[in-house]
Amino acid sequence: MLRPGSESVSRSVIKLVDIPGIRSAVFRSRQFRERTGFALRMFANRARLRTNGSHSPQVAAVVVGRNDDYMPDFAARLRATIAWNTSFLVGEVVFVEWNPPADRELLSPQLAEQFPSLRAYVVPPETHAAICENSRVQLLEYHAKNVGVRRALAPWVMATNADAALGLDAIRTVLSGNLCEDQIWTAERVDIPWRDGHQRRISLRGALRYTRIIPYHPLGTGDFILASRKVWERARGYDESLVKHRIGCDVRGTAQMIVQGARSSRVGFVLHLEHPTSCVGGIQPHHGEHASPEGVPYLNPESWGLADHREIQIAERVWRLEP
Repeated sequence: MLRPGSESVSRSVIKLVDIPGIRSAVFRSRQFRERTGFALRMFANRARLRTNGSHSPQVAAVVVGRNDDYMPDFAARLRATIAWNTSFLVGEVVFVEWNPPADRELLSPQLAEQFPSLRAYVVPPETHAAICENSRVQLLEYHAKNVGVRRALAPWVMATNADAALGLDAIRTVLSGNLCEDQIWTAERVDIPWRDGHQRRISLRGALRYTRIIPYHPLGTGDFILASRKVWERARGYDESLVKHRIGCDVRGTAQMIVQGARSSRVGFVLHLEHPTSCVGGIQPHHGEHASPEGVPYLNPESWGLADHREIQIAERVWRLEP
């Protein structure tokens, strides 16, 4: 029950907050509290990681891309995220170079040379042309991820993006050892700045200057999903009937895992290196059509992930896939 006069006090407070200067001050105060809390959690997780003596689970990271300037400074971003993820958690990296442009050098050989834990698979333009039904989409991102997931060796497989780095809280969650075979882990995305042409690595200080937090959803984000090999194999990867799409393929894949008995949990944050070509900033033709999580389960063929293709070695730890 309201005390006498409390309604008028509440109305007065509301009117006071509506004053532009005060409204701005309230907003800045809220932002300060959120950023301070984020910073404190980051530093606390960093300190705990240094003292964490638990056994690290074997985790493979699957990333895909092509040398097409999809985002500014793509190669530098890719190297920075691989370096960050492998320094904290990832023991195996599978890079899938899908539909590489004929007039550009391959990214795979240099990546394999720089990162001993990395293996790469090149999917030629002819294969892309035979599968893709959208001329504006040059990278079938989730078909490519299936290629990597199918060939990863670790018992835990993380599908992530070339511009995504694990948050320290997510790393702590995985290192805690509380992984369950029928559990999938999804993340909340935090956009952080990246200085094109000047930056070469990800720093803790840079991560604190985040520009946007995308609210968590149990079906996750295309920047991160971690599941056991058992769950990936039961789902048969992402839906390969989506040959015109890029948006929504990720959540459809998560929905497939859940409808088949897996349960989704929040692992923490994934740090996304901000760029203007992200679909969050606006849908563009190269993002393709939008997939829906409705209508699961789907059924990929047994050869999902181009499992029926031959692997022809073209460099140290680099293979080209041929029909």
